Amino acid sequence: MADVVYLVQDMLFSSKIRETAKPLGLTVQGLRDPAALAAAAAAGAKLVIVDLRLPVALDALGALGANPVAALVPSIGFVDHELTEVMDAARARGCGRVMAKGQFSTALPRLLAELLPPTAA
Repeated sequence: MADVVYLVQDMLFSSKIRETAKPLGLTVQGLRDPAALAAAAAAGAKLVIVDLRLPVALDALGALGANPVAALVPSIGFVDHELTEVMDAARARGCGRVMAKGQFSTALPRLLAELLPPTAA
């Protein structure tokens, strides 16, 4: 199973996730269905990323929360900064981190690097 699973249809963000994960040795899988996202998370993903602009985004977060194993996987949602109601709804559905698109884009390398095991000093 992929380390990072995501529900993102924007090609720019999909590509950014893939290209940022590749040098870190992380595998990624893009999905289009909320139930598939929850199943993939439960199968061993380390992180779930959801584009909160998608009509199915809140359903996807609900499906993650309804699956006891998937609910334990950290999740990040991103959306336009002015869509505060969507941000609040995502938090209410259990999304661990909710970020503006620009903030997500800037933080993505750090967020993915956090998935790596600590290196011995």
